[in-house]
Amino acid sequence: MPPEPVQWNPSFETGLQFIDQEHAALLEQLNVLIDLLVREEPTSQWLPELDRLIAAVGEHFAHEERIMDNIGYPGYHTHHQQHLHLLQEIAEFRASLADAAPEETLATVRFVKFWVLKHMVQEDSKIGQHIHRGLKEFP
Repeated sequence: MPPEPVQWNPSFETGLQFIDQEHAALLEQLNVLIDLLVREEPTSQWLPELDRLIAAVGEHFAHEERIMDNIGYPGYHTHHQQHLHLLQEIAEFRASLADAAPEETLATVRFVKFWVLKHMVQEDSKIGQHIHRGLKEFP
């Protein structure tokens, strides 16, 4: 069974407009990919969309890391390691697509969907909390 599309939810918000806008755009791209897979489009149709999503995730992670570095975010190293781990897993999956069965592709999309949502809610929200804590200290 294919994964369900993701609807934006206020619980995904970090409180940082730039990050939230990128998250929403990533979810839109993920939903386009899910739709192509649900419709059982050929690989030639959904593979470019997957590549665009992977590139967008990499760019987003780089933006987030610059923000974390600029604000002296104490969880930077751990957060950066999580980004590297996901990008490595996605790269390994992408490299194996030539031999992948459709079920494996759907399972990986489910994993990416779960990981992205969990990461947004549990980890990225901490960046916003860190900034807002600092702002409250100023009059």
